Amino acid sequence: MKRRRIVGAIIFCGIIIFFISLGITSGPKSLLGDLRPAPDIKLKDLDGNKFRLSDHRGKVILVNFWAVWCPPCKLEIPHLIELNNKYKDKGLVILGIAINSGNDEKIRKKAQEFGVNYPIINGDKNYYLRKSFPPIRAIPTSFIITKKGKFYNNYIGFSHRIAVQLEEDIKTLLNQ
Repeated sequence: MKRRRIVGAIIFCGIIIFFISLGITSGPKSLLGDLRPAPDIKLKDLDGNKFRLSDHRGKVILVNFWAVWCPPCKLEIPHLIELNNKYKDKGLVILGIAINSGNDEKIRKKAQEFGVNYPIINGDKNYYLRKSFPPIRAIPTSFIITKKGKFYNNYIGFSHRIAVQLEEDIKTLLNQ
């Protein structure tokens, strides 16, 4: 009996450490110190439309790395849909990049299931894509890019606090 409790406690601690390492409780990681240029990625989304970051200069861009199997991503996507609905006409562009998620059809099916209303790219098809961004250590990971094409901030994981900070940063950049 005592051994079961110990094993249970160890498993519970392992699960907590696992989710913390995914970044679920992590907050924004500031890139404000260097404001380095974002890469000018040129890709096609799942619908075959060309997407190039430089085509959106003058707009605030949110690039979100996610996966079809990721529970925090599933929680975050409704918030991203809401942000897109609220700020798209004010100059926000959201791009979802699915990684470690399989083929286009699998990703498209999940995106439709979640009701995604912004372009999605299969990030597994382009090795350069992930290498062009700061390291993706956990998913979801989002990057905000300024109207001038520079990294502004990034967010690892998803929580209420991150959702609030993300929207505040978007509003700040849209008003600049």
